[in-house]
Amino acid sequence: MRVWLLFHEDPQSDYPGAYAVRQFIETAARLNIDLAVMNPLDFDLVVDRESNWSALYNGQSLEKPDFVIPRTGSETTYFMLAVLRHLEHQGIRVVNSPLGMEAAADKMMTQQILSAKNLPVPKTILAKFPVDVDFVEREIGFPVVVKTLRGTRGHGVVLCETREKFQDLANLIGHVDTGTDFIFQEYIKHSHGRDVRMMVVFGDVVAAIERKSEGEGFKSNIEDSSALFPYDPPKELQKLAIDAAKALQLDIAGVDILFDEDGSYRILEANSAPSFKTIETVCNVNLTEEIFRALEKENPHSLNSFLSNYGFLYRGM
Repeated sequence: MRVWLLFHEDPQSDYPGAYAVRQFIETAARLNIDLAVMNPLDFDLVVDRESNWSALYNGQSLEKPDFVIPRTGSETTYFMLAVLRHLEHQGIRVVNSPLGMEAAADKMMTQQILSAKNLPVPKTILAKFPVDVDFVEREIGFPVVVKTLRGTRGHGVVLCETREKFQDLANLIGHVDTGTDFIFQEYIKHSHGRDVRMMVVFGDVVAAIERKSEGEGFKSNIEDSSALFPYDPPKELQKLAIDAAKALQLDIAGVDILFDEDGSYRILEANSAPSFKTIETVCNVNLTEEIFRALEKENPHSLNSFLSNYGFLYRGM
């Protein structure tokens, strides 16, 4: 099985996401998988109807892989998406798909897709300036959560407890040309400082952790000072995470879910390139191995995939 893993930073650095890339490298070597780590910014694309394989990497033509795994997450640029779309159009299986990555990176798009599938989400408003505070108060009320549209790792998220604080923040944002878009989101009081991150791999929840913020903070995040615990999600909660990943067209997803009143839940967001380190440590699971095992079942060159097409499944001797 030949796999390309696309990552835009040095895998040996402390950059967020580099740990997962190193895990992919180590696991691939152990499982005898042909894995190449490639920077999506080093591709050159040629669109030509006469060629069925028109992608160059550092000026060289390479043999097609079986799978491409992008690990650029919410930092995926237009150029990176164009590379992924090109590879996908060339018949290569991209995990996750460009459509799924785009949907997960855009918090408003995430909410639109999930709500269209009748999945529970916090009520959300796309911000425009000047802000109609009366409209926000009528539709959502206070406290209200203010988020950047494409923030990650808990950054760009603020809780405004009162109308006055919200008005002050809205005025500040409105007078500064940041080039950043915002959403206003319903505050789920019952889940203050607490949520669940579930790792979904090809339709299965393979690990879950409960995150609780330390102190009075309302955000619980892997990258911040949160207490983390292994979590055994009930079937209902697992199904919600799986349905969310499916709706967003994500084969691999970190789905964050809030606890609402009366035992119900709200889907907060999904990450197309979730952090691995903490979940693997807390849950004693090897996520890269789970992913490679799932890919092997889809590998068009594997014996299992060949036989399953004819109604058989090889299980060894």
